[in-house]
Amino acid sequence: MRQRDKLDILRSEVEIPEIVQRKAEAAFAQIKMEGAFLQGDPQEKVKGQDMKGKDRQNIKGSRRISVKRFWPAATAAAVAVTVLGVGAAAAYSQWSKGMGDGLQVSSEMRQELEDIQMASFPEQSVTQGDVTVTAQQAIVDSHFARISFKVEGFTVEDGIEPGFASTSVNVGTKDGSYTSEHANGSVLSGFYDGLIYENGKAVYQDGTPLSDDSVISYTMEDGSLEYQIDMFSGEKDYYIGKQIYVELKDLGIASQFAGEPDVKVPGTWSFEWTLPGNNEVKSFELDETLGDSGAVVTGAELSPLSVSATYEMPRQEETELGIDENGTEFTHEYFREPPYLTGVKLKDGTMYTGIIGGGQSGYVSENSDTYEVIYSLMRAIDPNEVDSLLFVKSYPEGEEPLQEENLYIVPIS
Repeated sequence: MRQRDKLDILRSEVEIPEIVQRKAEAAFAQIKMEGAFLQGDPQEKVKGQDMKGKDRQNIKGSRRISVKRFWPAATAAAVAVTVLGVGAAAAYSQWSKGMGDGLQVSSEMRQELEDIQMASFPEQSVTQGDVTVTAQQAIVDSHFARISFKVEGFTVEDGIEPGFASTSVNVGTKDGSYTSEHANGSVLSGFYDGLIYENGKAVYQDGTPLSDDSVISYTMEDGSLEYQIDMFSGEKDYYIGKQIYVELKDLGIASQFAGEPDVKVPGTWSFEWTLPGNNEVKSFELDETLGDSGAVVTGAELSPLSVSATYEMPRQEETELGIDENGTEFTHEYFREPPYLTGVKLKDGTMYTGIIGGGQSGYVSENSDTYEVIYSLMRAIDPNEVDSLLFVKSYPEGEEPLQEENLYIVPIS
């Protein structure tokens, strides 16, 4: 495959904040060379787009890679399975730490998301040995599904990252069969580290920034751990109403080197249920030119937990230097990308930048000048309170947060 072909394939794949790469080094090893092709990409200069991991300072990039982590299902022995009955009145109190506080969902929005079934509570528990894993919550919109599992009976010291040796996620069709393809999408997973995101940077929940000697704790106040699975599908409404099969295998702690975790509790925790969800979005027809970038924003859609935007962007071919896995320099050609969508401005004047998570970006077809982005959000928003979309015009010096002068502000209200 030509270097140009590989780059174009990567550009159509899922965009994941660069810091997540550390958590999946083993899985990404097979595409290490392709990842190198993205060096120097203007779209990579997204400051502060970090997610989970230790190296949270000076994050300046994002890699567009396909993260498909699937393993064949296995039959588990000696597993106790419990399905807990949950009344509607009890649902609000059961928001997981990572879903509620991690996404900074207000109490009013929590209730609203439950009412429209965007948030649901499967409450399935599986016990192997001394470890009980509970599928405690799911949030599903038109393109994204986020699932939270509570892990009890397993402890780790602060600064030690827990992990499952394998995570398998398959989606069921109406005839009961399963597929791991996720309709041109991807799956990411990892344990919640208790952090939130302000202006694209990870901070403690009280707003205290991380320092070089910060020690991350994965343990919740009640002594449990929280495992999260984030799924994306390029096909609209793909997950809503479908059966999902999740298998978590062999619990342990992250090893010093890339690869499988050091298994402490062997076993398999399997879950199967129907995903509720809601595809409600607020749509906008736009015609906003982004300075001299050549891009015109023509439309947008907002849900509480995701955003999409459509541009008209005539293709502009550029050439840059790349480095392959052997450190050898080469040149590659690519199409210049439109200004990066970084956040929203609310009607009260509040600006949230650096809240973009994973998703997809690229031209909609080989010959089209229509460019589309679909992203998850790292903090929840009320679409009715959004005044404008924020696109990056330039970056401030150092690690300062984006200011108005660094942004194209596109009104939508």
